[in-house]
Amino acid sequence: MKRKSACIVMLLVCVSLLFAGGAAESKKDTPLKDASVYQVAEVAKYIDDDPSSITGTVRFWTAFKGDAGMNDIITAFNKVYPNIKVELNTYSNNSNGNVGVDTALMAGDKIDVLHTFGLNNTTRRWQNDLFIDLSKRLAADGLDVKKEWGSDAYTYEGKYYTIPMGGLSNYVAINMKEWNKANLGKLPTEWTWDEYLEASRKMTHGEGASKVYGGSDYHSINYFAYPLRQMKGYDVYYKEDGTSNFDDPEFLKALKREIMAEQQEKIWFPLTVYRSDSMQAQMTYTTGQVASIVMPNVLRFIRDTKTYPVDWITGFAPYPVEEKGQPNYMAGVSIYSHAGICKGTKNFEAAYAFLKFFSTYGSINLVSAGHMPTWKGTNLENAVQVIFGSREKADKIVDVPSMLKVVFDYSSPSYIENNTKAYSEIESLINQYVLDAHNGKLTPEQALEQLKIEADEAIKNAE
Repeated sequence: MKRKSACIVMLLVCVSLLFAGGAAESKKDTPLKDASVYQVAEVAKYIDDDPSSITGTVRFWTAFKGDAGMNDIITAFNKVYPNIKVELNTYSNNSNGNVGVDTALMAGDKIDVLHTFGLNNTTRRWQNDLFIDLSKRLAADGLDVKKEWGSDAYTYEGKYYTIPMGGLSNYVAINMKEWNKANLGKLPTEWTWDEYLEASRKMTHGEGASKVYGGSDYHSINYFAYPLRQMKGYDVYYKEDGTSNFDDPEFLKALKREIMAEQQEKIWFPLTVYRSDSMQAQMTYTTGQVASIVMPNVLRFIRDTKTYPVDWITGFAPYPVEEKGQPNYMAGVSIYSHAGICKGTKNFEAAYAFLKFFSTYGSINLVSAGHMPTWKGTNLENAVQVIFGSREKADKIVDVPSMLKVVFDYSSPSYIENNTKAYSEIESLINQYVLDAHNGKLTPEQALEQLKIEADEAIKNAE
């Protein structure tokens, strides 16, 4: 009876904290410590039967600060699991920051639960045996990864080392003051790259330090390949025969278009400046240097009105397509971040309890960091309040209708990756040769030709 009452209280807590959408189910038997003898649960079990009995400290590493939703997740977790202490450590999701994470992981006892971003970083950590295999524990709790988080593609050697619990929406964030000044009319619900370039031309004005670029791609070098993601929908780096896909004419088209907009027409903020000055997209957008930008996480920054006091409303348009009417695999929410338990953890049960909560009920607060939950049980009805505090506050910062339609688009198709062979090596090659093309060291044709040769070699060596 005591256990049943505890479950009811926990459910009420979850609902009151806006983490509804699924129900925490209980089993009669106490979970065994040895995962190898677990049986698959008949119902999904998100919360332990007796959460107060689990004690310990969980060292949680993520790229998000406490005020970007993480403190709220920890507070909610502790209302259910009062005897587990969660220590938040925020790292920078850049090259230096991820080197620091890898160093801590290899030390073996520094991190319990890691929130890792991008398939590049995640697969590298799978391959280096830095995560604990969760397959049997998830099965024991009846947690079908595809059913719960939308995809069973993210495995290594057929096992789940992380949960694909976080996603990104890709869209164009638009300074509505500049958009309206250029008399561009209603925000598009579908548009092509040609139409976005034309809008960028019309919004470009000024010279020198006061110049406003009409548009910009994201600051990450690999975004040049995202138009192919929009068209193909999966594994754009690879051909069906297992070789790399960088001789696809669409790659050359996308790279030339980016260089043309930045270096020749000068209507997009240059990638070369992003890289040479260590700038990021939120810097150019919130300072008014660009009037619009392809960006997946602008909400994380503009909600922070003290740090980023913009004096315009941000509107949202979908990721552009090559031709109208095409399926847009960049319109839906695509899986981007994963969470797992690290090798060397001293308190697996506490870490596992937090991992499950973070990946399910707690994941709604990813929206405060500009990211999206992928858990199918998430209730997004109150997302505006979670991000901004109220609809009244939201209306002063964003065009709410376009945000809800574009950013929270779970109905459109989304991009997915199944092939991770030599993925980290390929991303490193992209960073090298695409930037060489932007810097004029190589022509776009030469850059992609060399990228193709070395990517094929990397894939072959990975077999």
